[in-house]
Amino acid sequence: MLDIVVRIKFGSHLYGTATAASDLDYKSVYLPEAKEILLQRVRGSMASQRHKPEGGRNLPTDVDEESYALHRYLSLLSEGQTVAIDMFFAPQPEEATDLWRHIQANKERLLTKKSIAFVGYCRQQANKYGIKGSRVAAAKQAAEMFQFYVEHFGPTLKVSDVLLENDEYANEHTHIVKKETTPGRSETYFECCNRMVGFHNTVKEAANIYSRIYEEYGDRARRAQANEGIDWKALSHAVRVGQEALELLTTGVVTFPLFQAAHLVEIKQGNLAYAAVAEEIEHLLAAIDEAAKTSTLRESSDREWIDSLVCDVYKGVVRR
Repeated sequence: MLDIVVRIKFGSHLYGTATAASDLDYKSVYLPEAKEILLQRVRGSMASQRHKPEGGRNLPTDVDEESYALHRYLSLLSEGQTVAIDMFFAPQPEEATDLWRHIQANKERLLTKKSIAFVGYCRQQANKYGIKGSRVAAAKQAAEMFQFYVEHFGPTLKVSDVLLENDEYANEHTHIVKKETTPGRSETYFECCNRMVGFHNTVKEAANIYSRIYEEYGDRARRAQANEGIDWKALSHAVRVGQEALELLTTGVVTFPLFQAAHLVEIKQGNLAYAAVAEEIEHLLAAIDEAAKTSTLRESSDREWIDSLVCDVYKGVVRR
């Protein structure tokens, strides 16, 4: 039996968005056994759920459980991961120990501006559906540029032959970036709409990539206009994490149930126009960027405090 630090009813039941079809999710933090600690075999997390066939969906009667070892949970929290932040602010845990209350009492050591990392999901959904017309235009411009070089200079020409690292291509969706590929070695890339093409690639390869992106955006835009092919659940999650990020950056807390729970249910059930949800996500992303500039949250978590806490707690487990 796990030595539980805290156990929380999670997901839609925490957010206030549960419907008759919602299953039960629980998240918890646990202390590993002494043997696991000494042998360095502590698992970061453990999960249990009903076996479902591939592609099978959860039933309202299903109960999913996931538990994180203390050190893993604190690591997720310091990274600003959504699951850890949601657990941290859950108002009425099913179980809670003095250790959990001690962790919560030291939130100023743990919560950081890195918490905005979890809006990555929000941005991913925005990119997936090509929400901004400017993304479509950027992909079209990149495709046409590389196709011009293919037609006038041949398909084997390298991207590095036509673009310079200091060229001013930067706009909202287009950049020249450098990434370390191996220790001490980096590569230069042309990036547009979150897709990168190396300077070592040919202009033909680049033209093909951005032509496909442009065509995909066009298809998504047409389907979205008709409210077809939309993953409404994913979009509701995107709005949720955006709202949480904004509240955390501006107030230092996340309030549950979520104040816009009913609105999120409307999105999840596909009852709103896609264009309205798309615009809402874009506004949230812009507001989050601005809030991050003035947020009073720490730049990084107090790793020394976290390590000391985990060390003391795990030593206590071993000495029992």
